[in-house]
Amino acid sequence: MIDNKKHNFSPHPSTLIKFGQINVNGLCSLVRQQHLLNFFLHSSFGALSLNDTRLFPSNTKFIFKNEHFQHHFRSYWACSTSFRLHDGVGILLRNPLHKHVQTIDSWNGRLLKLDLFFHQTKISIISLYYPPSGSIHHSICNDLIAKLLSWLDHAHVNNYHVVILGDFNVDEIAHSNYSPNHFKLLRLLSFWFFTDHQAYSSLDGPDPTFYYTNGTSRLDYIWSSPGFPAPGLFSQVIACPNFLDRPFTDHKVLTTVFDFSSCLAILAKSRLK
Repeated sequence: MIDNKKHNFSPHPSTLIKFGQINVNGLCSLVRQQHLLNFFLHSSFGALSLNDTRLFPSNTKFIFKNEHFQHHFRSYWACSTSFRLHDGVGILLRNPLHKHVQTIDSWNGRLLKLDLFFHQTKISIISLYYPPSGSIHHSICNDLIAKLLSWLDHAHVNNYHVVILGDFNVDEIAHSNYSPNHFKLLRLLSFWFFTDHQAYSSLDGPDPTFYYTNGTSRLDYIWSSPGFPAPGLFSQVIACPNFLDRPFTDHKVLTTVFDFSSCLAILAKSRLK
């Protein structure tokens, strides 16, 4: 394991900023947290969306607090107050993006929204963890979509641009025999003319992000709203390094590189934190 204390990671030097999305299969142990931090820092992410953290509010009070200033990033968390096992989302945000965060909102350990203010530009970054198909999750799915719609309506009225990263637990090809309701969230974003960056930049079809005994699925997505001011340049799927000689998670990491040069050309109006 790499010792980050020996590395003083400089602020993000480029306006080409890598966004990533990963289902982490739990972050309760300190060693798993450190492994993820190593991966985040050494892979030069500007933003990393985390799903299935399984953390409670008491767990997140001190996560990465000592490393924030040393490595020029911030961590944000949304935890469930219930005892559902597979809940919890988070966002790790590197300099310069974290200096532009103005407001934070969350919902039930399944949605986390950061609002960033730039000069004449406002961007919402949303981490989303959609439950798998099944009647047991029906009400959670409907409530999540309702909450997301309220955020998108607010963004539209107030001229925010939006990027959504998450484990959607939906694969249009592998799940083709599922009911139409299973694809409601994807249809919603398509109806709003959001761009599915992995599908848009893939010539041979999107690569899977979830691996299990009998096959693979594409469950993780990165979407952006129409006219998003930081163009998406390319997407790819990469692996998180093994943890104790075993896979860290059964998901791969979906990444998209965005060009933030127009957003960062002039300092934000907001006070830099």
